[in-house]
Amino acid sequence: MEGKIRKKYNELKKKYSLPDFEELNKEFEISTIEHEDFLLRQIRKKIADKINKMCEFLEDLLSPDNSIANIYEYKAFDDDEKKDIFKLYKKLKVLEKLALELSLNPDEAKEAEFINNFFNSWDKIKSEMTTIIKKIKTFWEQETSKTHNLGYFG
Repeated sequence: MEGKIRKKYNELKKKYSLPDFEELNKEFEISTIEHEDFLLRQIRKKIADKINKMCEFLEDLLSPDNSIANIYEYKAFDDDEKKDIFKLYKKLKVLEKLALELSLNPDEAKEAEFINNFFNSWDKIKSEMTTIIKKIKTFWEQETSKTHNLGYFG
């Protein structure tokens, strides 16, 4: 099946100046798409899934519920870092809404434009997300002290 997907993608790549198949596949596993019909729409859906997961992660981080993990991770960042995280969150929410709008009004050229625009910003988004995740991981690895008052757990 990957052969058919790759062939169809390469046709669309020429038409819309899309990124290389291998680059998109590495990041979004587009070779797992089962049918070449509406291929750009399906790629947009895979990208949207990743965007949604990142938004959920950042939302839990920025507005912790009663989860011990979320409350603890929230304390890993100072106010300036939280502002930067919110900027990234806003950028992702705009992309999420663009993807949703496309799902309601599909258009091959607009799907291609979305994929190109997203892919052009992907390295920066991925870098920012990686920095946040590494900071949280390091925070978890530290010894917990009394300065990390988590509040009431009862």
